Amino acid sequence: MLSKKIILFLIGIAVVTIVIMSGNTEHESKSLTPVTQKDLQDMVANWMSNPDKNDTNQRLEIMKAYYAFQESGQSLTNDQNGRVLENQIRKMVSINIPVEELNQIKQSIREELK
Repeated sequence: MLSKKIILFLIGIAVVTIVIMSGNTEHESKSLTPVTQKDLQDMVANWMSNPDKNDTNQRLEIMKAYYAFQESGQSLTNDQNGRVLENQIRKMVSINIPVEELNQIKQSIREELK
């Protein structure tokens, strides 16, 4: 039979493991999924070829991804693909999305990345 010291030691290890694992899970759930330029291109292409009747939610999701892309320090490439994508995103934003709502999205992404 195990001694009390060994049992207490094993319980201690279990508690420490649980605390560490719960801390990692909490951090992982707060982090944004990394976004690449290719991801943005795919999202915009899908929106352009298959828009919802009221496509506001689609456009907002693309804007969230774009802001996360920018806030993570990335920028679109300085070639035709990057410039075309930037123009598509700018046009998309100009379609009835209030500036206040866009600013709120940017701020929430900044806070989430901290």
